Amino acid sequence: MAELTFIGAAGIVTGSKHLLTVGTKHVLVDCGMFQGTKDVVALNGIPLPIAAGDIDAVIVTHGHLDHVGYLPKLVHDGFSGPIYCTPPTRAVMQIVLDDSANLQQELQERGYQHQRPYSPPMYYDPQDVERTMKHVQPIPLHQAFTVAGVMQATYYDAGHIIGSAFVALEFDGKRVVFSGDIGRYDRPLLFGPEPMGAATDLICESTYANQVHPPQPLEDLRRAILAGIARGGAIVIPAFAVERSQDILLAVATLQTNDPHIATLPVHLDSPMAEKVDAVFEHFPDAHRPIANDSLSTPFGVRNFTEHVTTQSSKELNDVQGPHLILSASGMASGGRVLHHLHNHIGDPKATIIFPGYQSLGTLGYILTHGAKHVTLFNDVIPIHARLVHLSGFSAHADRNELHRWLQTCTATPHLYAVHGEAPSAAALAAMGRAAFGWQADVAHRGTTVTL
Repeated sequence: MAELTFIGAAGIVTGSKHLLTVGTKHVLVDCGMFQGTKDVVALNGIPLPIAAGDIDAVIVTHGHLDHVGYLPKLVHDGFSGPIYCTPPTRAVMQIVLDDSANLQQELQERGYQHQRPYSPPMYYDPQDVERTMKHVQPIPLHQAFTVAGVMQATYYDAGHIIGSAFVALEFDGKRVVFSGDIGRYDRPLLFGPEPMGAATDLICESTYANQVHPPQPLEDLRRAILAGIARGGAIVIPAFAVERSQDILLAVATLQTNDPHIATLPVHLDSPMAEKVDAVFEHFPDAHRPIANDSLSTPFGVRNFTEHVTTQSSKELNDVQGPHLILSASGMASGGRVLHHLHNHIGDPKATIIFPGYQSLGTLGYILTHGAKHVTLFNDVIPIHARLVHLSGFSAHADRNELHRWLQTCTATPHLYAVHGEAPSAAALAAMGRAAFGWQADVAHRGTTVTL
């Protein structure tokens, strides 16, 4: 008998953890942290349904924190088995977990978050990350491997971020597919999701199952940048270090080839973490599409490019005058160096702030994109005079139409479980499964167990 317990990313878009029990063996598919508001983050403190030491293996679909961020705590609490992922995901995981441990340490020492007195617990430290990485066993796409002695697993490209995969698990005559996060089709940087094939059960993300993304937003980005150049000040783009920064760099490079004003615009990358992710793309050229004019001095083809690694180099950006573009993490302005750039430019009527993606409730990015007139940064209350632009087409998640396109590649009639989505989007995916394909489909709920 096989059972599946939804621990995280059920009724919510974070904290992905799915516990698959086959006989006496326990396998965790993804092991992410809950992120977002204080009450959601508190879910990280709820004990797992079984002891960490009783879990036999972990299968990771990709390197985002909401899919891998709980791994060091799992190891700290006694897990001693293998952690499987694709080779690029291992590289991304190292970067993401190092950053997470350092950030937890920093928040603990400062004792505040978003300028409010709050000292979140430390779930793990850099030593736990080091121990965790010793358990990681990279497996290439399309290469079957045995998990816990009871199932065969195979990774396929999910097209979400570099190294991302969906995984098919075969045991007892079943083929159970976990989608991880499904990406977009026809993106300039990554290959699209591979066909699913047969499945008896499908655990599928539903992040944007009730929405349709606007067309690729290159033209919107071009207009925003040109308007920023005309205003005469800094153009600050908060962007996640993993994938979003690389997508933006490639987009800017494309615009530089077609627009003489953008061609001469100085571009500054102020994100040491993004710089490390750039190196992952360089190290795994077969994991992404070819990049024109890519070199050390023109990463992703961007000209007039400067990288800021040290803190001093980052501070020097405060003195740059005239139109220039600053790309810096984090994407929701919930931490990182971008906070300093927002502090420096948000009150400047010549400046432009471009948010190229979804902003979660409770983050500074959400506050800024939802009509705030002033904001508190580093204990300073700053009136907002910069122009704010919110672009929504750079998402790395499949939308309703793209999820439908991927589901069409299933060659069987699975039982669909909708995960990794707020209630309306999860319900929309389940409804799609029933109406468009005639499948049995349910919305997963956190803490519930189903028999496969």
